[in-house]
Amino acid sequence: MSDFFTTAMEMQREILRAQKAQLDAAEKMLDGAKQLTDLQEVSQKAVEANMAAWKQWAKLWGWK
Repeated sequence: MSDFFTTAMEMQREILRAQKAQLDAAEKMLDGAKQLTDLQEVSQKAVEANMAAWKQWAKLWGWK
């Protein structure tokens, strides 16, 4: 059987490991959110470019 101090130290280590795992998971989620935001921005630009191309095509054929 271990003494109180040793048990308390092990408990603190486990708490720190759990907190580090939480921080790592949060960091991965934030990285994923950043990638999603970047994807949304690129998609928006693609939609705008596509719309501009269609407008030019319609203008070429005399449509308004």
